[in-house]
This record gives sequence, C-alpha cells and structure tokens, in this order.
Amino acid sequence: MMKVMPYISEHLSSLRQEIADLRKLNAHFAEKTGHNEFDQTALELRTNRLREIKQELSKMLARPDDPSVWWERSRRSQIAE
Repeated sequence: MMKVMPYISEHLSSLRQEIADLRKLNAHFAEKTGHNEFDQTALELRTNRLREIKQELSKMLARPDDPSVWWERSRRSQIAE
C-alpha cells in the first residue's frame, strides 16, 4: 500500500492543477461575450472533464475492493492505541 502512496499524491496534485486550469478557462469564457460554436463545445468538454474528475475523486474515497486494505488499516490503529 505504501508503494502506491507517492502515485496517489502525484495524481491528486495533477488533478488539482487540471481543475485550476479548467476553472481559469471557464472564468475566461464567462468574461467573454459572443460565444461561437467552438467556444460552446470547449465549455462542454471542460464541464464533462470536471464531472469525470469528480467521479474519479469519489471513487478514490470509496471503500477499496480488497478487504485486506481495511483489515490492515484497522489493525494498525489498534496497535497504535
């Protein structure tokens, strides 16, 4: 599990940066007037990507399929007490 942690940290950092970039682009879109089809399509793609990120983050919070992960976590907390 510990080997996966650096990957998770890097992945979360990457997602944070992507969210910031998407927000910046959406703010620019909101300030602009006279949107064309390209602008609308880009907005829809950004909205879909934000939705995908939200789903991915919620899956990361969900209980893992492998029950041993929960067992190890529970066992470690009991040892610490």
